[in-house]
Amino acid sequence: MINKRLAIIGVGPRGLYAAENFIKQLSLAQDQTTVELLLFEETGDFGNGQVYSTDQVKSNWINITERILTLPKRDEVVYNGISIPSFSCYHQWANLNFDKIGSSEPDTYPPRAKIGEYLKQRFTSFITPLLLHKIAFLYQQKVTNIQLSNNAKVSITTLSKTYTNVDEVLLAIGHQPTYVTPQLVKWHSNFKNNSNVKLFLDPYPVKNYIDITNTINKTTVGVRGLGLAMLDVMRGVLAKQGSFKIIDEATKKSEFISSTRLQTIIVPFSLDGLPPVPKPLNKNIDDLYKPSDEQIYNFEKEIGDQTAQSNATGVDFLVSAIVPIVARVYTSLPHTLETKNYTFKQVEEAAFKWVTNQNYKHSLILPTATPIVTLLNSYIGMATAKSAVSLDFCIGQVWRHCQPSIYKQLSYNNCSNTVFEKIIKLDEEIKRYSYGPPVESIQQMLALVKAGILNLDFVKNPKIELSINGWVLSTGNKSIELNVMINSVLDAPKITAVKSDLVKSLLHNESIKIVSDNLGVQTTKDGYLIEKDTKNKLPIALLGRLAKGTVIGVDAILECFGDRPTEWAKAAVKGK
Repeated sequence: MINKRLAIIGVGPRGLYAAENFIKQLSLAQDQTTVELLLFEETGDFGNGQVYSTDQVKSNWINITERILTLPKRDEVVYNGISIPSFSCYHQWANLNFDKIGSSEPDTYPPRAKIGEYLKQRFTSFITPLLLHKIAFLYQQKVTNIQLSNNAKVSITTLSKTYTNVDEVLLAIGHQPTYVTPQLVKWHSNFKNNSNVKLFLDPYPVKNYIDITNTINKTTVGVRGLGLAMLDVMRGVLAKQGSFKIIDEATKKSEFISSTRLQTIIVPFSLDGLPPVPKPLNKNIDDLYKPSDEQIYNFEKEIGDQTAQSNATGVDFLVSAIVPIVARVYTSLPHTLETKNYTFKQVEEAAFKWVTNQNYKHSLILPTATPIVTLLNSYIGMATAKSAVSLDFCIGQVWRHCQPSIYKQLSYNNCSNTVFEKIIKLDEEIKRYSYGPPVESIQQMLALVKAGILNLDFVKNPKIELSINGWVLSTGNKSIELNVMINSVLDAPKITAVKSDLVKSLLHNESIKIVSDNLGVQTTKDGYLIEKDTKNKLPIALLGRLAKGTVIGVDAILECFGDRPTEWAKAAVKGK
């Protein structure tokens, strides 16, 4: 007899780790409850999800160095006599021993497909015994609706079937589709019947356009957006046209080698025209920006203060806590811009002013009006410790080291919604630095500029006009016509912009009446949705970017294997 029927919708990395922890908690509690696990993953990529699909191109790189990719080992679990084998941590699985890898060795950034293979194998070893004993059931189906009945049971509707009498549901859904911007709607409408012009609304999967240069002669590809996805697009467009060769290991300087004369031009652009900033080349350089344990402790104590959060009218309480760390790190760096001309306090003040207004100009800060190729070379010099470090570069690296603390202390905070939105906006602004790519990606950009393939003349908010042959970009007295456009701008985690049937059904479902706002859905600390009228916990939990309390880094794979799935699993077992 089944005592509890539980469903997990979205079985990527977060759903995998949540399921593992649920069975683990049942085992630790020596619980004899007979459960039935219904696992729904629309893509069929159970355990790895679409982001870590194993059949994606190798030019899609993960943006986390393997050095810090500490995905934990799963210990053996015995549940109701069923043995679920252990599975190694990522480092062991990938044969990486960082005790033996020198700190001066360049960090490695593997293809996302490699991480997907790890996750897929881990899921298979976990689920096989549960499938054998009919504890778990897999459904490659798209969930469109969730209903709550009078007896507090949940029903789940997919495109093909409805599953009833479910005791509890966990939504571990990741990135959801959002409404297309008016600009993209206009472009799509204009070119939908023009076979000579191609528009791709999403940068992934890359396979959608990887052959585009073979089907259109003299391809001029516009890339809307200048962030991390643009780099994947850039590599994807050229994947079958040639390859990159590193010609200097110390700086990852590269060149692009093609067997044929390319007639492909790539033209990226964005509103501010500012490129992503590379992470430090190796551990030795990265450690220069790492705060001490004492600094992190004091930082967490300061931003975690609930009174300070309640009284906050903006982001000053957060910025004030981090700039002393920035100033201490910056003034201790071996090679900086003009530091001797400024006191510690003045460095602090400059850091505060720049974080709260990135148009702020100072001699310690790299001017954004600098030509983009010069900017790229300057950032490479800083990331490889070959040139003087600017204060803005230092802020971004320190911010990255502090992000786990920011996420931990500002999840389920006492800040008002207005302040909360400002924190999210600030973190998004700093991500150009803190979420930057490996040095090699920026060197690849420069290699393509040198080869005449990457045109950076139109990066900053060009004028865009539509023609019968595509898009005409112009800036000053220069113009260029594009016959292919790829949108690489990924949507922000704003629930009002999400258009998926499942999310809309949650927001507007009278049988559930969840508390939500412009930011996301409100949940308890263990992930459960809260009823609008009574504030009671509902038998539906939500982990990930659409939960109001999860502010920063929720999509990062390290967060998928973080504390939240564990806390949910403990509550799910206790609440049986």
